[in-house]
Amino acid sequence: MSVRDFNHHSDPAVRVDPFTAFDRFRDERVFWTPDLDGFWVLTRHTDIRAVLRDTDAFSSQHTSIPPAGWPRPLMPVELDPPDHGRYRALLARCLNGKAGNVIAKAVEAESARLVERLAPLGECDLVVDFARPLQNALFAALFDVPEEETKACAQWADDLLQDVDPDRRSRATKDFMAYVGRAITEYSTGERQGDGSGLLDLLSSAEVDGEPLTREQALDMAFLMGMASLDTLTNSVSFTFRYLAENPEHQHRLAAEPAIAGRAAEELLRLHSVVSVARTAIKDIEVAGVRIRAGDRVLCSLSLAGRDPHNYPEPAEADFDRSNSATHVAFGFGAHRCLGARVATQGLAAALRDWHSSIVDYRVRPDADLVMDGGAVCSLENLPMVWTV
Repeated sequence: MSVRDFNHHSDPAVRVDPFTAFDRFRDERVFWTPDLDGFWVLTRHTDIRAVLRDTDAFSSQHTSIPPAGWPRPLMPVELDPPDHGRYRALLARCLNGKAGNVIAKAVEAESARLVERLAPLGECDLVVDFARPLQNALFAALFDVPEEETKACAQWADDLLQDVDPDRRSRATKDFMAYVGRAITEYSTGERQGDGSGLLDLLSSAEVDGEPLTREQALDMAFLMGMASLDTLTNSVSFTFRYLAENPEHQHRLAAEPAIAGRAAEELLRLHSVVSVARTAIKDIEVAGVRIRAGDRVLCSLSLAGRDPHNYPEPAEADFDRSNSATHVAFGFGAHRCLGARVATQGLAAALRDWHSSIVDYRVRPDADLVMDGGAVCSLENLPMVWTV
C-alpha cells in the first residue's frame, strides 16, 4: 500500500493547476492519504467507474471529503437504493421535461447575447464576463428567479464546495437553505406564482409514492440542485476556454466546423472533469489490489478518470475525433450520474459554437495571474483574454 500526503483542497499544486496536480499520481493505481482523517484515492478510469456503480459495497451518504456540513443526508444524491431512485425520479421528470428545455434555451440565448456583446471589445475576463453569466442564466431558469439573485447563491456554493472552514461551510448551508425555503413557502401559499416549470414551484407541491414531500425533503432537493447548477457549468466552461486559448489550432477548427461543437464538448469535458466525489465502504472489499475496510472513505476524482492513459491515449491533449470521448465520467457514473448532464453538455456546445463564430485567435493576456482552486469542484477564478477585433 502506498501512502501519500495529499489534500485536494489545500495542496499547493492544486492551486497551480488542479488537473496536473492529480496527474502526478499516475504511477499509483491507488494510494492512501492521512489528510482530512484519511481516505483512499483511485486513479484508474475502470476502478473509479466500478466504485461509483457498486451501490452494494459503497454508500453515498457523504459525497465530499470533508463532509459538506448540511444537517442530514442530502436528497437524493446522498441516499442509497432503493430510496435514492424514488426521489431521483422526481428531479428527472423536471429536468427531462419542460423545465429542461426552458433551461437549455435560456443558456443558449445567453451565450449568443454575450458573444455579440463581447466580440467587438477585443478583451474580457472569460470567467466573469462569459462563464458566470451562463451559469446565472441556467440557475435563474432552473429556479425561475431573477438573475440578480444568483450572485449571493454562487458565493454560498463556492464556500461549500471549495472551503474547508467548517464555520464558513455551515453559514453557507444555512443561508442557502433559508433562501430556497422562503421561495418554496411563497409558492406553496400562492404568494409567488409560477408556470410549473421552475424547480422550486415543482417542489412546493410534489409527491413521491403518493405522499407530499416534507419541507425538509423539498429543501434538500432544492439545495442539491442549486449547488450543482451554480458551480459545474461555469468551471467547465472556464477551463475549456483556458485550454483553447493555449491551442489555437482547436480554435480554428471549431470556427471552420461548427457542427463538431457537440463532439468537442464531450472531449473537453473529459479533459477537464472538475468534480471529485466520495464514497464510503459499507463492507470490506478489494479494489485496485488493496483491501478497503468498511467505513473507509474513497475519493473518486473524475479528473483522474478522464485523463487515464489506460483508457484515453494522449489523455492531456484534446482530440475532437476521439472515438470514446463520450465514455467520460465528468458527470459521474451509475445510479448517481448527474441529472443535468444533458443540459450542461448542450450549454458548453452552444458556448463553443457561438464564441468561435465571432472570436478566434484569442489568448490569455500575457500578464495574467490565474487563480485556481481544488476541493469538491475544481475552479478557475479569472481568465483575462485578448483577441484582435
